Amino acid sequence: MIKAITFDFWSTLYTNKTEDYAKRIVELKRLMEQASGETFALESFKEAIKTTRATWNKVWQEEHRTLNAWEWVAVLAEQLGVTLLADGHKRVETYLEDSILDSWPIVVDEAKSVLAELSSRYRLAIISDTALTPGRVLRQILRQDELASYFTHFTFSDELGHSKPHPNAFLSTLKALDVAPHEAVHVGDLLRTDIAGAQQLGMRAVQYVGVNRDASLDIEPDAVINNHAELEPLLARWNNRHYTD
Repeated sequence: MIKAITFDFWSTLYTNKTEDYAKRIVELKRLMEQASGETFALESFKEAIKTTRATWNKVWQEEHRTLNAWEWVAVLAEQLGVTLLADGHKRVETYLEDSILDSWPIVVDEAKSVLAELSSRYRLAIISDTALTPGRVLRQILRQDELASYFTHFTFSDELGHSKPHPNAFLSTLKALDVAPHEAVHVGDLLRTDIAGAQQLGMRAVQYVGVNRDASLDIEPDAVINNHAELEPLLARWNNRHYTD
């Protein structure tokens, strides 16, 4: 019997607003110049960012962890060949961590009402690979959007030290929810991290494709949904329970 549901954050519960990327690059360049006492040509700075992002992705895919903002800034400084003063490094780190608050992410359609309904029947948790936005900021977003109260537990990769599909990302969450893998369902968009990660432990995995339709790997989810409103009828079937809208 399904007793708990875990959710991915990005492209499952939230989607990003369109950002002014060029403006962010200019501000990041200004902060890095201030922190290092050096100046950088814009094109070489963009190339350093590209390489830094590639390093982040390599660690995420191969080591199953996410570089935090401090580490990301350290890699960028290395690519630029500069040393940062400690307070300057901290300012750049804080800028990267908090910049999402200037372009508040959007709750996906139906998520809030569905979470309210599901939380009355199931234990809910979030399992999120945090990129440069840490768990403390994501909690702030969830609280302000009045979603945090629906969840029993939050697992953020910057706090845990592991990202999906590492087993600890799921097992630590299931332990907090006091359920076995076969009693839980994970909902997320990415086949490599969300679907394969959950299924390897014996959880059922639902791919949410309402924002991002990942077809990068030959991995078969237990179900695919386009809207979160499809989730409760699906769970009712899996629990052999009649669903009444």
